[in-house]
Amino acid sequence: MNTVMEVINDRIRARGVTLVFVSKQANMKLDLLSKTLAGHRKMKADEFVSLCQVLDLTLEDFKTPQQAAQ
Repeated sequence: MNTVMEVINDRIRARGVTLVFVSKQANMKLDLLSKTLAGHRKMKADEFVSLCQVLDLTLEDFKTPQQAAQ
């Protein structure tokens, strides 16, 4: 099962963008984004929304395989 952080990190890698680019687009400080994606800091709801917008992620992207099969 993919965690929220795994989905976001996978999308960043798939897009070939840097954390600097994502942090600027999401209006987040780079160090906070890095800590968040590494699991050393809890993500705030507004940060989640911003990252989803920047990376074109929808709630469907976060479904587990079991949820997707329903």
